[in-house]
Amino acid sequence: MEVKLDADTEKLVQKEIETGRFPDAAAVVGTALQHDLIAREFGEEYTRAEIDGKIARGLAQLDAGQGVDGEEFFEQLKRRGQDLQAPRK
Repeated sequence: MEVKLDADTEKLVQKEIETGRFPDAAAVVGTALQHDLIAREFGEEYTRAEIDGKIARGLAQLDAGQGVDGEEFFEQLKRRGQDLQAPRK
C-alpha cells in the first residue's frame, strides 16, 4: 500500500526517523496509528485544540507557582506504592 502524505506530515515523519527511534516511514506511521487506535479504545481521544488547551493550562499553573517538584513527586509516588504493597496488620 502506498500513502501520499502532505508536506507537513512528511516533515514530521522525517524528523522522527532522524531521531533514530524509527528505521523508516512505515515504522513511524505504524506506531502512530497503533497509538491512536489504543487511545481511542481507552477513550483518550483528544483533538489538537484540546491537547493545546491542556498544555496551556499546565503552563499557566506552573507560572502561578502551582507546580510540583518532579523528584519530590516521584518519591511520594514510590512511598505510596510501598505502602500499598506492605502487608496489612
